[in-house]
Amino acid sequence: MTAKDRVKQGKLEVRAEGLALKTSKWNGPRTAEGRQRIALAQQKHGFYSKAGLKANHVEAIQLRELEDIAYLTGLIKGPRTRGCKPRGYKSIRSMEDVKALVALK
Repeated sequence: MTAKDRVKQGKLEVRAEGLALKTSKWNGPRTAEGRQRIALAQQKHGFYSKAGLKANHVEAIQLRELEDIAYLTGLIKGPRTRGCKPRGYKSIRSMEDVKALVALK
């Protein structure tokens, strides 16, 4: 068995300063510092951050609500927006619902 064969199997013996170490496939960080380092490396910025996704979700709900209000008042005629509705969206079907929504905001 050659060194290349051992690398393919994921078990390469490394000898450094008289110590024999056996390395195998990585299972993730084991210490708190290692976990924190990995968490910082996985942090996302901008559009795909948690705050950015939350803001886009809230805007999608508001847009659907505005579309409902426009249909109720007669400003829009024709087909409605297609696709799945955002989570947390409640359709507005009457003017009482519009008044309740405006009172909340």
